[in-house]
Amino acid sequence: MVENPGKRAEPDAVSGKPIRNRPTKNVTATTRAGVIWTFTIVAIVVLILLVIFMMQNQTQATVNFLGFQGQMALGVSMLLAAVGGAVVVAIVAAVRIIQLRSRAGTAAKRRES
Repeated sequence: MVENPGKRAEPDAVSGKPIRNRPTKNVTATTRAGVIWTFTIVAIVVLILLVIFMMQNQTQATVNFLGFQGQMALGVSMLLAAVGGAVVVAIVAAVRIIQLRSRAGTAAKRRES
């Protein structure tokens, strides 16, 4: 670090010690559009991998569900099972979010009164 001998460093407000000139970091701002594009690209890659998985698992499998029986491609049946699991997780998450919002609303009303 190079200090200018003619300038005095300003004291820190908390510690009272002189602040030395530090090099600034090159920080780029993250925007919503950038985050959306990143997640879009990740989603496209995942979808491409799912299509490849389904194309490689075309073997017919017998599927039984609630007394119904049928033939379906193995990859498609596994994908449907995964989507079913994701729906269950989404329902549980939605119930929890509704519960938390309700509690937050009740707490806000208590603070107001």
